[in-house]
Parts: sequence; C-alpha cells; structure tokens
Amino acid sequence: MKYIIFILFGLFSTHFYAQTSSKRIDSLLIVAETSNDSIRLRVLNKIGFYYIFNNPTEAKKTLKSAVKESKNKNLIFSEAELTNTYGIYYDVTGKSDSAKYYFEKALQLSSQNNIKAITSMATNNLGMFHWNKGEYQDALKFFFNALELNSVNPANAKEAIYLNNIGLIYQEMGLNDKALEFHRKALKIREEFNVINEIPASLNNIAINLKEKGEYEEAIDFANKAITKAKEANVFQLYFDCSNTLGNLYILTNRNEEALKVLKKSISGRDSLNINRSANLASISSVINSYNNLNKPKEALIYVEKGYVFLEEFTAINNNVIGFYNNAAETYFRINRPNIGSQLLNRSSALKDSIFSIKNAESLANLETKFNVAKKEKQLAETRANLAESELKVKQKNTFIYGTIGLSVILALLGYLFYNQQKLKNQQLLRESELKAAMVKIETQNKLQEQRLRISRDLHDNIGSQLTFIISSIDNLKFNLKDDPTSKRLSEISGFTTNTIYELRDTIWAMNKNDITFEDLQIRINNFIDQAIIASEDTDFSFRISKNVNQSHNFTSIQGMNLYRIIQEAVNNASKYAEASKILVSINEENSQFHIKIEDNGKGFDSKQVVNGNGLNNIKKRTKDLNGEVEIQSVVDGGTSVIVKVPTA
Repeated sequence: MKYIIFILFGLFSTHFYAQTSSKRIDSLLIVAETSNDSIRLRVLNKIGFYYIFNNPTEAKKTLKSAVKESKNKNLIFSEAELTNTYGIYYDVTGKSDSAKYYFEKALQLSSQNNIKAITSMATNNLGMFHWNKGEYQDALKFFFNALELNSVNPANAKEAIYLNNIGLIYQEMGLNDKALEFHRKALKIREEFNVINEIPASLNNIAINLKEKGEYEEAIDFANKAITKAKEANVFQLYFDCSNTLGNLYILTNRNEEALKVLKKSISGRDSLNINRSANLASISSVINSYNNLNKPKEALIYVEKGYVFLEEFTAINNNVIGFYNNAAETYFRINRPNIGSQLLNRSSALKDSIFSIKNAESLANLETKFNVAKKEKQLAETRANLAESELKVKQKNTFIYGTIGLSVILALLGYLFYNQQKLKNQQLLRESELKAAMVKIETQNKLQEQRLRISRDLHDNIGSQLTFIISSIDNLKFNLKDDPTSKRLSEISGFTTNTIYELRDTIWAMNKNDITFEDLQIRINNFIDQAIIASEDTDFSFRISKNVNQSHNFTSIQGMNLYRIIQEAVNNASKYAEASKILVSINEENSQFHIKIEDNGKGFDSKQVVNGNGLNNIKKRTKDLNGEVEIQSVVDGGTSVIVKVPTA
C-alpha cells in the first residue's frame, strides 16, 4: 500500500522499543479507564492506531468496540475520528473496499457536523484509496480538496502531507519537475515545524525525482540524508523506502553488487516485520534488474517467481508493476524464452498506456489550475472584505484630514489590488501556455512511440516468424539430405538466416527506444560477445570500459545502433577472416571523444594491396554518420586494430 504512515519505533533496538511501547500502551489504558467518555475514546483511537502496525487483530477488536461505544453515547467527533482510523486498519491490511467504505462514512459524519480536521484526513485517505487503484485523476482531486480544506486553518504541518501526496501523483505520472516543486514545498514546511518522522519521506521523494531526471550524484546525497533521518526518527517503513531508492541509484551508477546488498536487506526487513510488504515488489524488480546487469539470469529468475507471488497477493496497478514486467521480460530474453519476454513487454506497454494518457494529463492539469484559481479568488475576496472594512471606518470620521487619508489608503489598495490581479492573470496565462506546450510534446512523443511499437511488432511477428519458418524448413531438408553435398550449403543458409534474426532483434531493440543509454549499449555489446564466444570457442574475447568514461551519456537510437554495428562488424571480421586467437574491444574517453578500439592478433593484411570490402566500408560509412573518424592499422602476421573516434556531444 502507498499509505504514508510514520511508525515510531527503534530501527536498531526493536526489543527495547517493544518494551517501552508496551509500557506506554499500558499507561494509556489506565488513562482510558479513569477519564471521561470523550478522552477515553480519543485514547482508544491512539491505541488502535498503534496496534494497526503491531497487532492487527487487537487493532480491529479495539477500534470496532470503540466505534460502537461512540455511537451508543452519541459522541459524533469520536465516532468520525474512530471510523477514519478503522478505515486505515482495512487499508493497511489490504482490504481496500472496506477501507473506502469507512473513509466515506467518516467524511460524511465530519462534513455534516463541521468537524474540519477529520474532514481533511478522510478526504486525504480517499485520495490514497484511489491512488492505490491507479485512479490518479480522482486521487489528485481528493488531495487538492484536502489541501483547500486545510488552508482555512493557520499555518500548520498537515499542509505538508497533502503537498507531499500531490507530488507523489505527479511523480508516478513522470512529471518530475512538477513533482519536485511540491516535494520541496512539503520539505520546507516539515523542516519549519521540525516534523522529524516526515522529513525522511520528503528527502526520499526528492531523491527519486532527481534520479528520474538523471541527476544521480545529487540524488544519492538526498537518499543518504533520508536514510540518516529515518534512523534518527526510528521509522522502519521510511528506512526501507529510502534503502530501495539508494539501491536503484546504485544500479544506475553500475554498482550492482552494492545495490543487491541494500535491496535484499530491505526485502527481508519488510517481510520479517510485516511492514508495508506490498512495497517489496519495487525492490524485487530492482533485484531482477541488478542480476540482469550482472548477466546472472538464473538468479534473476528466482526473484521473477517471487514477483509473480506478490502480484497475486497485491493487485494494485502502478508503475512498480510496469517496472517488474520490463525487468522480468529481459530475464526471459536472456534465458532464450523470447515468447514470454514479448508477452511481458506487451503487458507493460498496455499498463503504461492505461495509467497515463493525454486526456488524463489534461484533467490533472485542470484540477491543479482549478485549485489555484479558487485559492486566488479566496484571497481576493479577503482583500475586498478588508477594503470594505477600511471604507466603513473612513465614513465614520468627519474631518477632512481623515477623509483625505482614508481616500489615499483606498486608492493605494485599489492600485495594489489591480497590480496584484494583473500579475496573477499573467502568471495564470504563463502556466496555461506551459501546460499546452507540455501536452503537445507528450502527444508527439506518444505518436512516435506508437509508430515505433507498430513497426517493431510487424518486424517481430511477421518477418521474424517467416525467418524462423525458413530455418525450420532448411533443417528439415538437411535431415532428409544427410549425405548429400547440398547439406553443407543448406547449413550455411540456415546460419545466415539465424544471424539475420539476431540483427532484426537488434534493430527492434533500437527502434523501441527514444534514447539509448550507455548502460543499454554496454549490455548489448556484452550479449554479442557472449554469442561470439559460443560461436568461436578457440578465440579469447575481451571487452573493457575505461574508468574515465562518462557512463551517464545517452545516445539517440540511430547513434546507439551505429556504434553497436561498428563493433559487431569489426569483431566479425577479426573472428572470420583474421584467424585471431585474441580479440579485445575497449572503450575510452579522451578530449570529448569516445575512443572505440577493436584489436586482434590475427594474420593482418597489407592495406596498400587489399581492396576494402563491404565490412570496412560499412564501418567507415557508419563512423561518418556519427561525425567521427576511423583509423585502421594492420600488419601482415602482426594483427589488426580498428580505432573509431566519435564526439561525446
């Protein structure tokens, strides 16, 4: 569940805290027995809330009894408060429909009896319910309503909760700049009011959005700060959430072994303490990603199976499920089960489309605009009321001097009001312009992505299946012509067709991406070299990346494919024609250029006498397309080196 609960017990001293918490509960029970009805029910509400995360059975018993008592004694405030907490019990224990029922009942009770504090909480909790269901528009509507309800009170720390939740919605929608805006506002309020058990959540959310923007080092700093604050505040759930964020950042910075340690510790911690276990799907997905990066698909498959079990237990639709499908798909491709991998990718794409659409984004933007306009209208009404009061005081004074001063004040206020109103109008127009531009950009990107997906599916489903049929047919012919000389030629055609399928998959891989990260390219090269090792067992293949290479660099899909094809062509030439026993591929970065070197110890050739074939010509053409340069050095019986230099920017 995404329910933001702050559980105050010691992270590294569980036994001691259990004893002190037990003593505190005993003390509260004594207070409840000796207090009047209202205080007694408030104490039972606190006890029930504590039990939700420590003893769910006792929580249900306590809250159910207290709700019944509040009804019998007609204590409306207590009934509304306890009903809301009862809804939290059902939410945390995974019974979302029951949670919704009690949240709506608490909202009805508090609204009818003008209990604003409970109204805000119940409204926020209903936002959480819709969020868990993947209904972002409804969730955001409730969060903005809760924020507006809270705004009638003096400045308080509760505002940070609603700002935080709004930021989380934008975060899941992939609108990271918008999410950062709300998370930073929430952090400022929490630091101002020193809400130590909520500060780690804001720090962690900022780290997550910086990660999505590719600002990894700053994100790591925020994640470590969040973990430190979570320890200081003794909050288990936030400690695990922050650890998961740090683990993902380690993956993105190619520190997969460190990531596995952090993520596995988070998973076992949530399971052993039974704290927000549904959040483990994100950690499981990240573990799968790490094992894939380390080229350990068998270990990854173990966690894929765990993820399936979690999906049966927790059915919430969110971005964690999308990430799990994507990483699981890669695992199946690595163990040569492409059919399952393709099915998972299709599920991921369909789920992503259902969560975020242009229509949904426009609705969310309109909700925020509506809230901001309502807030400004309220401020304007208050200003006008103050102005009317000033005018009334001026009329009560008969002297010319007071009349003149009053008139001056009125003119000044009117001028300020006009200036402020014009300023607000300009700001609103600017926001609308930015939203329209963002919508156009998103629509264009979606259309391009749809075209890519359609073409790649056609290639995979039609051409891929046809090539597979050709291979199968050739193999059948070979079986019937075992001793016939034609069998050898058929084997060559079968091998060529198989290579064509691999190249087709590489093309589909590039087409499905707007950008290709350095990590994507590295994985693809590793896979190719692994295949080359299988094909040429007598050849020693090596692949090295210098430490000075900026691995956060992104390529366009065309650039990434060109680099991959250059390396593939050079390695194939060395393997097939040079009769080399060693082939080394290395990548270095110097003077704002990537230096890609493919060298072998084969028989070499005399570049003055040998006419360049299609392979070398293809390398030169692709390098030219990358605005780079290529240098080919070869010595007869001394090996060959192909050095490609392409700009990093």
